[in-house]
Amino acid sequence: MVELYETSPAGAGLPLEIGTVSVREVQTPLHLLAPYRGQAVQAAAAFNTQMGLEWPGPNELKRKGGVYALWFDHAHIAVMGTTPSTRLARHAAVTDVGDGWTVLELNGAEVRDVLARLTPLDLRVKQFKTGMSQRSSLMHMQAVISCLGKSRFRVMVFRSMTQTLLHDLTTAMESVAARAHLV
Repeated sequence: MVELYETSPAGAGLPLEIGTVSVREVQTPLHLLAPYRGQAVQAAAAFNTQMGLEWPGPNELKRKGGVYALWFDHAHIAVMGTTPSTRLARHAAVTDVGDGWTVLELNGAEVRDVLARLTPLDLRVKQFKTGMSQRSSLMHMQAVISCLGKSRFRVMVFRSMTQTLLHDLTTAMESVAARAHLV
């Protein structure tokens, strides 16, 4: 019988550190919640009660300990760090999407400069604040970019795009690091 085992989409490419920025993969449960028609208020109330977190609004990220809830699009939120209660299924579709996405955490003084080379989002501290999360393009990929702190971000892309993301991040990190040496 063939034995299957889970592998990281990043392979040996992580952790990565270039200049002041480091990248690591976050292994976490990941679920999407989509309220049923006419059940948005009830889904949010059940979520708030059961998860101890407020349902995030557009472009928001909520956090409690190691559990994150972030706005995903007009009809979904994403939950990282735990598996939502099955009682939420009364009001919302709960879908495990953890094996379809890669979650990377980026840290470092120049992380905003690195990401600014890859996305059209305005990542200045006053514009993209801690607790914000947005869907956007990252080079030619769709991504979810979340700000966890002044110098800390989470980036989510489809699992199939992980190696492309690592290549693009490496190029941007090398460019930012080289520029720092020129000054």
